[in-house]
Amino acid sequence: MIEIAREHRERFDASLARIGDAYRQKENGELPLVFSDVNYWLSGEAPGVMPEDYFTDPKSMFDYQVGRIRKHLDSYEDDYIPLLFPWYGTGVLPSALGCRIAFQAGLDPAVEGAVLREAKDIGKLSLPDPYRDGLMPRVLETIDYMAANSDLPVSFTDPQGPLNIALSICGVENLFLWMYDEPGHVREIMEFCTQAFIDWVKVQKEHAGQALDSGAFPHGIALPPGFGGVWLSDDDCTVLSPELYRRFVVPCNGRIFETFGGGTLHFCGTAVHQLENFLATPGLRGINNFCMGDFRQVARMQELFDGRLALMVCDFSPLDLEAYFGELLAILRPKGAILATFISPESALAEGKYLNLSRDRDELTAESYRIVKRLVGRRPA
Repeated sequence: MIEIAREHRERFDASLARIGDAYRQKENGELPLVFSDVNYWLSGEAPGVMPEDYFTDPKSMFDYQVGRIRKHLDSYEDDYIPLLFPWYGTGVLPSALGCRIAFQAGLDPAVEGAVLREAKDIGKLSLPDPYRDGLMPRVLETIDYMAANSDLPVSFTDPQGPLNIALSICGVENLFLWMYDEPGHVREIMEFCTQAFIDWVKVQKEHAGQALDSGAFPHGIALPPGFGGVWLSDDDCTVLSPELYRRFVVPCNGRIFETFGGGTLHFCGTAVHQLENFLATPGLRGINNFCMGDFRQVARMQELFDGRLALMVCDFSPLDLEAYFGELLAILRPKGAILATFISPESALAEGKYLNLSRDRDELTAESYRIVKRLVGRRPA
């Protein structure tokens, strides 16, 4: 049994307290900082770094993650609280509903095709069996292995929300058109995906030994006690009108958050038009946003969420570290906020896009750490 949590308990407790202060909207709190270089996924990672059997052998995934975690803890003093993550791409639940999953060399598993051709066909689908269908059994096997061999918390796998699940099984154009032409069936589809999500997370939590209202790590950032046990990804909120989102998505997300005692919602990019919908979502306690350099949205969210929702401000590594963090930290208030940077040696954020280029991961992490610590240290108390 590997005992990393016990060895670093005091450090992790202090980090969790800082994150808790952000969720509690504490005045004059210390801004939590997370430098995520563990990289549970292949996206943005240098070729050949992860073992070839990462997706086929739970021990391989476990050994890789533990090794990265140990290196991080030995190198940096930040608010990253380690977890083990059974990562099998964003299509695990769709795979159990009949979607084909592509495993391509050097890439994360990805959904290859939809399964519903007509909206009414939702009546032909049954809720999946987590011990038989798609990638679900592989995830549970990995959770079991991780929980048996370490004292680190084990997360549930990537939690695409009901909207993203529905888009995977229906296809993007189909679902959006059906919202106008077949709204009754779309509600059925969304309710089906919501129940499938809830059932799946419950089974994973049981295997991981996690209570329903704890054990959530939005993109690897620990949720503090009292703020829920779930998070979900809702990236396509960015392309849906606020009216359709309010009608079809908000009730489903709210049902999930309330089932697990609250939680956090993730999206990438800009969704200023959905901010009021987020505030109206039952059980939502925080937003995890990969803002892609949209600092105007960050400022707007901090203004609107003040005293109501915590805000995790994240991005993959920018091209110009000094300019990016200098501009962001000039506007980011510590109250209610958490700052995280995700190290991506094979891509770089520039002008709202990700460029393909290669950088040394360790040097990139160290430079990000140095710059952020210096900038934060210069801020007035």
